[in-house]
Amino acid sequence: MATSGALSPEDAAFETLETGEHHLREPLTMSLIRNFYGGLLLSAAGMSALILAMGVPEYTADNPAVTRVLQGSVFPIGLVLVYALGAELFTGYPMWFCMTIADRKGKPWQYVMTIIMSLGGNFLGALFWAVVQSYLTKTITEEPFRSSIIEQVDTNLTEQQWIVVFLRSIGCGFLVSVAMVLGTQNRDGVSKALALWLPFFISTVAEFPHTVEYMYLGMVGMLIGAKLTVGMYLWKALLPIILGNAVGGAFVGGYNYFVFVRRGEEKQTGQRRDWLPESGDD
Repeated sequence: MATSGALSPEDAAFETLETGEHHLREPLTMSLIRNFYGGLLLSAAGMSALILAMGVPEYTADNPAVTRVLQGSVFPIGLVLVYALGAELFTGYPMWFCMTIADRKGKPWQYVMTIIMSLGGNFLGALFWAVVQSYLTKTITEEPFRSSIIEQVDTNLTEQQWIVVFLRSIGCGFLVSVAMVLGTQNRDGVSKALALWLPFFISTVAEFPHTVEYMYLGMVGMLIGAKLTVGMYLWKALLPIILGNAVGGAFVGGYNYFVFVRRGEEKQTGQRRDWLPESGDD
């Protein structure tokens, strides 16, 4: 049973599937625009998180956990804004499309083109915010921000193993997709915002990379002097993070489809399988 003001997990799974079907039918230009908007919003939140966490080195230099908590407190606000304003992020698509594929909806070209529009829109939004609102405005190019951001980019990307970036990205895809399901499940504004914020807070504190976050952060790092090159940006900041986020999101989509959607359909058609024997059976 759903509690007051919230959907049951089963109803939320059906609504998530409907969202995936909607995105398959959505015009590609609209997908590009909404994802560009999402890239702007999440990058703005990322910039704010960097300013807060990197602006007080006297408190964070010997306390890395403080830096992570400060970033984790602010960065998820971007996801809340994206959800509230009807923008989109690539990290939602693996979950939605895993469900629509399992439900045998759509054609291959629809999936390919929609994902291209999503990644393209997110990248353009992150690029605009990195160049225009962060670099040209000198918002985070001066000390103490510059050195701290370069250190974070070089530590988490340039000097990090590819497989580590990929594995961490799975955690982000999983937690952000969980946040989006919870955002769908909760109906009132405060509960929805908290549901979106909390799993993403966990992901940010753990430094699990988000595709749009590192589209923005990697670009900023290159602009202000990090060792990250364009080749490494594509190889370390985009490829493993996109793949990892996709794996984590697809797991959440698969779980919700087979545990809730498929079971709900079996209930309606009377085809539900009894996995446990009746009491007293061998």
